[in-house]
Amino acid sequence: MSSECKKPSRVVSLLGASTEVIYRLVLGHKLVGRSHECDYPPACLKLPCISRPKIDPDSLSSSEIDDAVRTFSAQDEPVYKLEDEQLLELKPDLLIAQDHCRVCAVTKSDIQENEACHRIPQLIVKPSTLDDCLDDVLKVADALGYPERGRRLYKTLQTRMSRAKELGSSLRDKNNDVILPRVALLEWCNPVMGCGYWLPELVNVAGGTPLFSSPVGGATPTISFDSLVEAKPDVVVLALCGFTISRTAKEIGRAWTTEQVNELRRTCKDEIYITDGNFLFNRSGPRVVESAEVLLEAIHPPMRGHFGHFGTNFLMTLQDALDLGDAELASSKIRPPVRENDSPSGNNSSTVTRPEGSASEMVVKQLASLRLDDIHNAFAYNSTANQKRWCNAAQFIGVLKSHNDFKSILYEVPKVEESASPSNGVVNVKLASGRTLVWTCVVENHTEKGSVWRTERVGVQ
Repeated sequence: MSSECKKPSRVVSLLGASTEVIYRLVLGHKLVGRSHECDYPPACLKLPCISRPKIDPDSLSSSEIDDAVRTFSAQDEPVYKLEDEQLLELKPDLLIAQDHCRVCAVTKSDIQENEACHRIPQLIVKPSTLDDCLDDVLKVADALGYPERGRRLYKTLQTRMSRAKELGSSLRDKNNDVILPRVALLEWCNPVMGCGYWLPELVNVAGGTPLFSSPVGGATPTISFDSLVEAKPDVVVLALCGFTISRTAKEIGRAWTTEQVNELRRTCKDEIYITDGNFLFNRSGPRVVESAEVLLEAIHPPMRGHFGHFGTNFLMTLQDALDLGDAELASSKIRPPVRENDSPSGNNSSTVTRPEGSASEMVVKQLASLRLDDIHNAFAYNSTANQKRWCNAAQFIGVLKSHNDFKSILYEVPKVEESASPSNGVVNVKLASGRTLVWTCVVENHTEKGSVWRTERVGVQ
């Protein structure tokens, strides 16, 4: 920008990471609005909140949150609502949002569907890798007209990340003849989810080998608890998206039985750690650096205390977290209340009930249709949103045929297993190759059949 008058002076940030970047650039005075997920630094909480979730995550279990989000997704509806009138009253000259995850924050699609946003200049970031997270610092600084401040902050973060990487490499060099610690970094506990996007890179930076991870920049895979135990990870780190340490400990008690927890503790010799998944890891901003440091301390005992994170609200052992009991390390989020009419269309208690059959029975039928080359019937078992993503049955089958794991279900009869919690719609399909496909299913209303299970997505583990 060539002159001061062209620099935005009334900025609304709909992404917590961008809000934090703006404050680190010492430009917080330019912010006039925030999203419900923007909670750091605390100064931002006094700003008007112009978005709200359609579900209340504080009152739902991890399984219920996953179920609600998948229902919104299956019906191709946004998880958040923008306060149109309030947004217009703020008269912003820059709107910052993301096009990365429809679960984590307001997305580009949400903005495009909102008429109040059409005439507002926008910066849309799409972080998928560690480089993206740090590059977004430069993008935000450029958009606000202060590129030199962005370069200084970027250099500082890069230096700290490089230092963490050097420490991870030095630990690898000392263990030339030893297999690197195999780390199960988990983003959710019911259903169990591995790690995706930039999180596998963080494990690599910290001198570990990520398990149950997608390729760099890829989506987070869903796995089964049995698969987690069978993999015998050296270290398990829980970084549940949006959850503090105390909330994560509470969710473990809800999602996993005492026998399951004890089995996992025996399997990995009690090397289980809980981190603050709200403050760290799942945010694409400057704190990816602290996330790498936390992993270094969790994975490598000699690093404990090096950064001062171990034993704090950032990182605890599983036992220390469980010992917190009802002591709540409260989240600082201030969210607008959920409104009664925010339920997904056609998915309130009066219109939707659980299907009579199980999700695994639906998966068996979809697999049978694929083997019979009945592509249109197989395609119909996908959720409404999933069908939109595939566009048509021909493209759906074309992709299956081009994928090494997926193409095998066109001719072999795999073993179909319901998860330990059938109501969550997760089904494991074990292939002859030893690989497992994980079906994530949602409940939809069918005009003739009533409530039915449908395939929302399929992952590979």
